[in-house]
Amino acid sequence: MEIDEIWEKYDIADYHRLQCLGDNVNDILTIILKNITAGVGVFEVENTVHALYLNEAFFECIGYTKEEYMKTAQDVFSTIVEEDVDGFQSSILENAPQNKEIIHTFRGYRANGIIGWFHIHGVPIENKISHYPIYLTVVTDITDKKEKEDTIAELKEANANLLLQEERYKILEATAQGLLFEFYPDMDKMVFSYNFPDNKKRKEINNYSEYIKTSPLVHSSHIDAFKQALYGACKEETEGNLEYLSAVSGGGYRWHMTHYKSLAGADGKIHSVIGRIEDIHDSKMEKMKLNHKADMDGLTNLYRKEAAFEKMQEYVDESPDGEFYFIILDLDDFKQINDQYGHQYGDEVLKKMAKELANCFAETSILGRFGGDEFVILTRNMPYEEVEKSLNRLKEHTCFCAGIVSWQHGEDIKSVFDKADKAMYHVKLSNKNGIYFLE
Repeated sequence: MEIDEIWEKYDIADYHRLQCLGDNVNDILTIILKNITAGVGVFEVENTVHALYLNEAFFECIGYTKEEYMKTAQDVFSTIVEEDVDGFQSSILENAPQNKEIIHTFRGYRANGIIGWFHIHGVPIENKISHYPIYLTVVTDITDKKEKEDTIAELKEANANLLLQEERYKILEATAQGLLFEFYPDMDKMVFSYNFPDNKKRKEINNYSEYIKTSPLVHSSHIDAFKQALYGACKEETEGNLEYLSAVSGGGYRWHMTHYKSLAGADGKIHSVIGRIEDIHDSKMEKMKLNHKADMDGLTNLYRKEAAFEKMQEYVDESPDGEFYFIILDLDDFKQINDQYGHQYGDEVLKKMAKELANCFAETSILGRFGGDEFVILTRNMPYEEVEKSLNRLKEHTCFCAGIVSWQHGEDIKSVFDKADKAMYHVKLSNKNGIYFLE
């Protein structure tokens, strides 16, 4: 084969090109091994790993003289940092029996006792002297590289800490005055900082997870949502707002809003949860009044249909063990009342009926005006006998048809309403002025 053909046949990195330089490639490879700066060795893998051949650069690479290293040549593990031996052995045991490449990074002791980082890449070759696997291995000293990586990691961590402080200051700047807090999950410690013109106190609470179990600061009805938000922010980076009743401002429970944000370090682990607490009681109460007004029927002061159904569904969903009865009540001959006495008189009848309903049913019941002369009622933990007794007491003053059904946990309002509607029409189609319970 012509030399030009060899140049074209093999890639620039293919050692077969060395054929062009002489007849004996082995002589050329020998020269390369003697002069290459990378450590090259041939190792046999038995119960341990021992060296069969090492080039001159190998000893310089690992920091030993030839004489010093020969004392350990029969057990190379003796030069490896103890904590890294198991990982190296696992890599060998996993790959050597299958004649696979071995690629591993580990720490080793130099002859002067200084620890260095080394990378090995071993390729299996044919063993003509025994049945054990033999590997041609290149060893590289990567200590400088690892030290640079560690330095970069330290700089990143320092930068992350600076960003962490910057986040703190951003939140502080956003609050001219108020109550600031920072929770440290690793220490289970909460720190409150009061930032008012006449109050600059700082309060630390250790074992906070135990403290909040008995602390009156958060209302019992909101404590679960409070803990869910706080501990959820301790698991992953998040930001949010939470409204809840708290006595943190003093003077009893008031509505507060907490804006919180979790902060993570360079390792991604949450370092702390920081935020501010704002008293929103006055605006919250005003909003609740407006919402309540929107939910209420202007004539009877009972819930409108949509609001009543929404609250009834929530009522049942929140109490899986409760006893509930749903009632549709329709006044008899209300159209004739309006026609004979006028709508103003009819409105008075509806208002009186609403008042009687409120008097007959406990405060735990939800009352609503469905529309026109129809009313809906949901009772909670009121025995059926008591429900029936209350309706019969109403019949002494007003004639109506009432359909009653029990509402089981898991049922939706539509299916319950349809059953109660059928029960009511059962009365309408008979003698009116009655009560019917549909099981």
